[in-house]
Amino acid sequence: MKKTENRVAQSKPSDFSLGLTYEFCAEFGRQGGNPGLLQELIENKGRMVRAVAIARGDNVPKGYELATLILGDDFISPEEVAMANAYGVNYYTEDQLKHFRDTLPDEKILQWYQTHDYMLEAGPPTDDKVVAGEWLAICKEEVPNSLRKTWEEQQDLITEVEYVPNVREVSYAVTTYFKVRGIYLLRGKYVRTSSVSGNSNHVNVGDFGKYGFRVNSYCDGSRYGNIGVASARK
Repeated sequence: MKKTENRVAQSKPSDFSLGLTYEFCAEFGRQGGNPGLLQELIENKGRMVRAVAIARGDNVPKGYELATLILGDDFISPEEVAMANAYGVNYYTEDQLKHFRDTLPDEKILQWYQTHDYMLEAGPPTDDKVVAGEWLAICKEEVPNSLRKTWEEQQDLITEVEYVPNVREVSYAVTTYFKVRGIYLLRGKYVRTSSVSGNSNHVNVGDFGKYGFRVNSYCDGSRYGNIGVASARK
């Protein structure tokens, strides 16, 4: 039987204020006070904050505030993309900015991203290889357990709500993350993409560092210790 991690036991007293503890306990009781709910609140940061906000009478976080609460640095808004590209507020049109606000994924999907180590970024305003003016959700690293597998074997790890992104989508997501957050992803590793090279193998990208971003194409039928597969959310 799998042992359940006791995250509460690992927490320090300084992690909780007396006011927060009181408000959480009060709201926990009002919402049913059963062990299942307690576990959900422990695991779901967004639900926890919403419960405390309701107890306090505060405004419940929503929109970009909720996305930032759940994903932290892994949520990148169109405003952040614009500033990182030195284009300022005129990088996107007003219609595009409104569309981003209107199409932000709901809380359940945001929690899915957080659980599966995804980043959610505003796509570019124009691009023929990345859907312009839309949200782009991509796994920050290779799909878990996808190293040392052939392309065909890696496809078994892609779920029905995911797809393998093209080389431009992965390149945009990883380089944008660096521009905005100053953090290199895929260091020392590569991911296969859906793009196919002239030798009929899938293009892989990665090994991102101070010397740049590498793009290669190796045999789809070989198993490499540093080549996994990329994934994006539909």
